[in-house]
Amino acid sequence: MKGVLKLSILAVDDSPVITEMIRDAFSAEGYKVMVAQDGAQALRMALENNPDLIIADISMPGMDGWELCSQIRLNPFTSFIPFIFLTARTEAPDRIRGLQMGADDYLTKPFEMDELIARVHLIFQRMRKTQESMLVRGQRTLSGSTKEMALPDLLQLFGLNQKTGLLRISKLGLPTGRIAFENGKVIKAELGPARGEKALYRLLRWEDAHFDVEPLLNDERDPGLPVSVEETLLEGIRQMDEIAQMEKDLGLANKRLRVAAPPPESGLSPREAELLRAASGASSLPELLDALPWTDFEIYRMISYFMRKGVIAAG
Repeated sequence: MKGVLKLSILAVDDSPVITEMIRDAFSAEGYKVMVAQDGAQALRMALENNPDLIIADISMPGMDGWELCSQIRLNPFTSFIPFIFLTARTEAPDRIRGLQMGADDYLTKPFEMDELIARVHLIFQRMRKTQESMLVRGQRTLSGSTKEMALPDLLQLFGLNQKTGLLRISKLGLPTGRIAFENGKVIKAELGPARGEKALYRLLRWEDAHFDVEPLLNDERDPGLPVSVEETLLEGIRQMDEIAQMEKDLGLANKRLRVAAPPPESGLSPREAELLRAASGASSLPELLDALPWTDFEIYRMISYFMRKGVIAAG
């Protein structure tokens, strides 16, 4: 689950009427909804987008719901995703087969949308209680995947339960991130050379990572911290949304940046001058983000400003 972030649902049915009904109903409830028309498309989307829950019809052309559920459960990256079958079949053997395959629920057509929404809410409530109990029991160590328990959830649970500990987050090919808590507040964060808010908000954007929770052995604090988990999540969500929009508007993916028309340095703020000096050689966006000490969001905003002015170009 994604804490205060939008939970995502993948609806799979060869009937566009059904998928649009589900999209409309769950979007109104605050969920992010993706739709697929068959099992093969749904499997690709599940691997790429890591939905929090899948609602799928059984009878579909090509890969049907049975095979989709089987593939979801066999893949270690998707095996934990809750799965609800929607079907016109009412026979008990079909229900038993679905549950044996690891489905979390089974609803027959025609169905009431309110009932489907209620069942989805119950599944997420059970997940939340399980996650909370893991921390409330006061286990000395806790580990898992952010696919099973998203980082915002971990942060929120540390805050709600006023926990003290060290959260280590690792991802293949990247430095290990560390977030330290004391009585439910974030007191330190680091990720490679990044420290404090820069590391904290960058880690919030990580998906498909491994985490370990350990005892906190020192009380060193970062300047500007501690901050409450609620503040961290709200600001992190705002920054992620705005960064995503800037990336889309500016087309920065896989582009190198260069200073195309340097302005007089006398008219620049110290930060602006430092950014342009860092970008004076052709730089990729990740290199520029690592080279400067400010949060990724602040750097994106300055790059966006300079690109609109024609000072920085991407290519």
